[in-house]
Amino acid sequence: MLDKLTESFRGAADALTLRARRQEVLTSNISNVDTPNYKAVDFDFKAALQAAEKPRGHSSANDLPMQGGLAVTSAGHIAGSNPSGISTAAMLQYRQSVNPSLDDNTVDIDRERAAFSENTVKYEAALRDINGQIADLKQAMGSGN
Repeated sequence: MLDKLTESFRGAADALTLRARRQEVLTSNISNVDTPNYKAVDFDFKAALQAAEKPRGHSSANDLPMQGGLAVTSAGHIAGSNPSGISTAAMLQYRQSVNPSLDDNTVDIDRERAAFSENTVKYEAALRDINGQIADLKQAMGSGN
């Protein structure tokens, strides 16, 4: 029963985790707007969510066994810790800059602020979705509010 409950929240939880991770990436870009040679990064949210929705326990590449959401290619490897099973590090890509600054910084502050605001709204929507699911479950169990 508990496994089914956990599984029912998995999609929304993955989306929330990815939104939080993207917020960190965007915050890093914004905070480094004046750092010489800093290259702005981001990741494709849809691709990351699709990767997160794949069954856990095996990676897509060569069907390798997984430990904590990380692919293990050799028995001698140290097991990693990734409790969410979601990895965006490999998905981070440099943003193409329209107008790089003289110091080779590629952060476009207006673009970053717009992406940050949009991500914040979508994060809050994902949070409301989870809260709605919990409220529905509580009502179905007869505990009301």
